Amino acid sequence: MKKIGGILRFLKAVIFVLNYAIATYIVNIFGNGEKFLKQRTSSGAKKVMDITGASITVSGTENIDTNKHYIFVGNHRSYTDILVIFAAGGIAGCHFTFMAKKELFHIPFLGKAMQFLHVISVERGSTSKAMKSLLEAIEVIKTGRNVVIFPEGTRSNDGHTLSPFKKGAFTIAKRAEVDVIPFVIEGTEKYMPKKGFGMYKADVSIKFYPPIYTHDKTDAEIMNEAENVIKEALCQK
Repeated sequence: MKKIGGILRFLKAVIFVLNYAIATYIVNIFGNGEKFLKQRTSSGAKKVMDITGASITVSGTENIDTNKHYIFVGNHRSYTDILVIFAAGGIAGCHFTFMAKKELFHIPFLGKAMQFLHVISVERGSTSKAMKSLLEAIEVIKTGRNVVIFPEGTRSNDGHTLSPFKKGAFTIAKRAEVDVIPFVIEGTEKYMPKKGFGMYKADVSIKFYPPIYTHDKTDAEIMNEAENVIKEALCQK
């Protein structure tokens, strides 16, 4: 029964998100779809969490200066991490965008909604494609947007252990001349486990930590500092 309930919650979430994306597409025909979606992203994400049985606790918002923009980096436990971050944006008073696989942009309506949110397309497979994504991320940040990146590159296998960080996020931060805010998400490995199919009732939390200043630091130094903050928060060495 628990598994069936998880699948039903997942289907509810899919229907809700697709309806949002379709509504944005229709609004854009007659007006400004981008504005419509941005005004509703945080509340929409919170609504998805409500209807799928997840509660959210947000802390550390005092570390975010809403007059600035940042690279946000954190641990990656579940596909629902982005949902949690969008929901937290309403409480933190800032909008987020993120990086996603190019294939997702081909999904009808959803792809268009991702464009409205300035989601950065990532092509994997070659150095030149990776560089293109990096340059696009820098340009997005320079327009005054906050970009969320999971430097592990993929979800944790067990939902807890932090994998070694990749340097890309910190190279972007250095080149875009913005600071880095680490965050830690907990509980999403229960909300939507990596192994399995469904969404389950869970208590989820996200905490933002003080910014890591990038001026006069190398990419590696910024990466190590962020990784240490997150490891310490997770009580991992």
